[in-house]
Amino acid sequence: MDTRMNSKKKRVSLVAAWVILFPLAIWTAVQMTKNQPDLNFIDLGIISLLAIIVSLFPIRVLDRNISFMSGINLAVFLYYGLTVALYMTLLSLITMFISIKANVFKEYYRYMANTLMFSWIIIFEAAIFYFLGGETGAFDINESVNLIPILGYVFTGLILNHVGLYFIITVLYEEDIPFIERDALWDLVSEVLAIPVGLMLYVLYSQLGQPAIFYVGLPFLSLSIIINLYHSSEHINDSLQKASEIGQQLSEHLKVHHILDVFIEKLVAFMPVDFAFIYDADAGEHLKIIRKYESEEGILTSVPIKKHEAISGRVWSTGKSIRFSKLKAWRDISETFFQSKAESVVAVPMIRNQKIVGIITFASKEKHAYQKHHLIILEILANYLAVAIDNARNYESTKLKSEQCPLTGLYNYRYFEDLLTSMYNNYEYFRKQFSVILLDIDHFKAVNDSYGHQSGNDVLILLARRLESFIGGRGTVARYGGEEFIILLPEAGQKKCLDIAEQLRSVISDNGFEIHNDLTDQCKHKIFITASIGVATAPLQGEDPLTLVRNADRAMYTGAKQKGRNKVAAYIG
Repeated sequence: MDTRMNSKKKRVSLVAAWVILFPLAIWTAVQMTKNQPDLNFIDLGIISLLAIIVSLFPIRVLDRNISFMSGINLAVFLYYGLTVALYMTLLSLITMFISIKANVFKEYYRYMANTLMFSWIIIFEAAIFYFLGGETGAFDINESVNLIPILGYVFTGLILNHVGLYFIITVLYEEDIPFIERDALWDLVSEVLAIPVGLMLYVLYSQLGQPAIFYVGLPFLSLSIIINLYHSSEHINDSLQKASEIGQQLSEHLKVHHILDVFIEKLVAFMPVDFAFIYDADAGEHLKIIRKYESEEGILTSVPIKKHEAISGRVWSTGKSIRFSKLKAWRDISETFFQSKAESVVAVPMIRNQKIVGIITFASKEKHAYQKHHLIILEILANYLAVAIDNARNYESTKLKSEQCPLTGLYNYRYFEDLLTSMYNNYEYFRKQFSVILLDIDHFKAVNDSYGHQSGNDVLILLARRLESFIGGRGTVARYGGEEFIILLPEAGQKKCLDIAEQLRSVISDNGFEIHNDLTDQCKHKIFITASIGVATAPLQGEDPLTLVRNADRAMYTGAKQKGRNKVAAYIG
């Protein structure tokens, strides 16, 4: 149970119930204990050690824990009676909480809820056992084992355990879970397997004494540890396989933001992550965040990080990964950057060509959330990510160069044509008109002849910036060729397009362009130019991209150029 009880009133009620009912449970267990033999504290110490080890090393089957602790408890109950069995139950509970690293001070209510519940469960188990005619004490080899009370004891505990846990989760922790889950089946399997172990230990201990603990315990513990080591290696192999699959998926994308999306999505599903930061280390003296993830939005505020600062800065400066399991281990290093919202932190460098190009930092609100294999997997994936981002940036740079006019920085006509084709392909879905504006600078040859071709290029560059500024997000500007520019306006009919084109004509003609005279005095000159503009609207004035552009060109020449220039004309046809 990882969640906290939200209600202070419930915690107070739990403490009050524990103070009253837990001592009562101990008193009741002592009163109900029958035929208790003399306590052999050395044997009980060895059995306690066995119980601790069993609690720490449950057998993993199909990602489920199967513990034979109930078998040891059964043997202890059958031989020593209820009081010692209660002690053994509490010992195994405390061991389990220690193994999951639950803080006894911060999560005292978990200890109280479980110790109270299991204390009374074993009392009810014993009551059913005695009711069905069962007796505790050393086993007489001349008698057969009475299984009916034992089965009653085991299945009473199984049922009450399930009901008790359901009550704690739904009432105290206010979580919605079904009454019958898959875990209930595994509890049943565990109990059924534990019965013969418990009976074997009980019978042998009754006859042989202390050696029986080793005869039963050592082989079982060895098998348990071997199975757990095997399961651990299998888990690491599965993790490595998943890492390889994620790395392959990263390489399938050619845009940086898609790669980062996939990386975060897969890692959040693969590891316990409440906060994630991916930094670019090539951005100057500070790490630049290129992707941020929070399980709850708006918890953390981004703070610039320099080398040697915080956890990510230390990884940047040393090139070595860092892993912390709880807040107090790294509070002095990076408290400001996580604002005490996290417990476990892991950070690894992204390395490309022996150079640190980025940092990945994950954090979780849980203690001990990241194990060593998590660190290894993240280091592998960090290098995958570095390569994938570098390849994507190279692709995007190459693609941009192929789509960009090297002089003006605008898109070239090749890109524009692809975009216009896409608009036609999507027209049947959106059913919205779109228009193109084609403009040609009037008497541009005179600019080149008077001021030089470099000055003419400066005019083209300045006009490109002016077109981009004026159109903004309303459309796409491209260089058509020479002194001609073309603009695509999505969701613009002819009237709207004509209004924009007329405004654009004034923006070009009413504001001069400052250039140097490369042919004579090399001084600055402010010149004024005009442009002839043609407009065509799809789909009525062009059934395909080529026809639409041709009709805009016709409108420009016949309706603007031939009628005096510095005009706007729409295609009529």
